[in-house]
Amino acid sequence: MTNGVQNITRSPLGRMEARFLAKIGIRPTFSIQDARRVLGHRESDPTRQFLERLQTKGWIRRIKRGRFAVIPLSSGENRTPQLHEFIVAMELVSPSAIAYWSALNHHGMTEQLPRTVFVATNHPVRRPPGEVLGVRYKIISLRPEKFFGNVKDWINEMPFMVTDREKTIIDGLDLPQYVGGIAEIAKALTTAWAQIDESKLRKYAGKIGNSAVAKRLGFIMEMLGLGDVEKLRKLTVLAPGFSPLDPTLPRKGKYNRRWGLLINAEIKA
Repeated sequence: MTNGVQNITRSPLGRMEARFLAKIGIRPTFSIQDARRVLGHRESDPTRQFLERLQTKGWIRRIKRGRFAVIPLSSGENRTPQLHEFIVAMELVSPSAIAYWSALNHHGMTEQLPRTVFVATNHPVRRPPGEVLGVRYKIISLRPEKFFGNVKDWINEMPFMVTDREKTIIDGLDLPQYVGGIAEIAKALTTAWAQIDESKLRKYAGKIGNSAVAKRLGFIMEMLGLGDVEKLRKLTVLAPGFSPLDPTLPRKGKYNRRWGLLINAEIKA
């Protein structure tokens, strides 16, 4: 170690490789097409072989097929690109938004730190990435009409998309398995109610296309003494029949006729 900086042994670079890294390194990630433009290559030129050689030498890493990131000298012995997992997520599927449990954590609505990064998109994904650069990603493919409520945020001056607070709550009521269950949503509502736009929450509850969402939201709000539940009842359609309060739990409990729910989870005020 010299002057507090660890020396990293890597295979030496040729002049063309060094020039390429200097130019491409200003991007968080790059594609094969980006590499061709920087190198001045035609499609018949050996761009893939050039990139494979740089990866073997330890200067770049493949994020997914056709997408790469430069490994900076400050990355240490692990030789991993210093990209936040949310920035990597934006490269795995497009369009996309950080969602569900990851969005709950990002907005400060849960103390739980999920080990998996949850990412929503509006189309099927044939080859889910699984683990990338040591981080596990879960891609949730939504119908296009359910893919809304996304806002831009920034990490280290790099942009990413994330579901807003209201959509994060609604998504969790729609698919509780991706937020750790209904109890996590109840905690999130209690924690973040002062920052939540109630009219937007009602609008989203109707827009998501799942009547159980409005039922669950109304019941939880009523149990916690939050907001105007009667206005929610007037503005959303509560379909007949009984939906489980938490579909991740066994269907055992009491039936609540007011909200059309099977109460199979405890909501603590």
